[in-house]
Amino acid sequence: MDPTILLVSIIGVVVTTGLIYYSLRTLFLFKRNVAARAWVYICLSAIFSSMGVVAFLIESLTSMGLLPVGGVLETVGASFLFLGLRKNFLFWASKDHFV
Repeated sequence: MDPTILLVSIIGVVVTTGLIYYSLRTLFLFKRNVAARAWVYICLSAIFSSMGVVAFLIESLTSMGLLPVGGVLETVGASFLFLGLRKNFLFWASKDHFV
């Protein structure tokens, strides 16, 4: 195995683990309000996308058949990101948040 691929994969797993950690911590900070709902979706997006990246990184090291799993996790993460960004836009575009 090429040491460069191993090093990049290890760094990728560490970074995505940090992303999952801070997404979970941020997720549990929010209470139920309109502004927080967008960030809940964005945090879920980071969690699912990070798990997809980890699946791709593991697949690059050993062939375990994780490419479809990683693709599904990335798609779910992208869907949550879309929902979160849409909710965030709708919140800031409305006049209600200034009241």
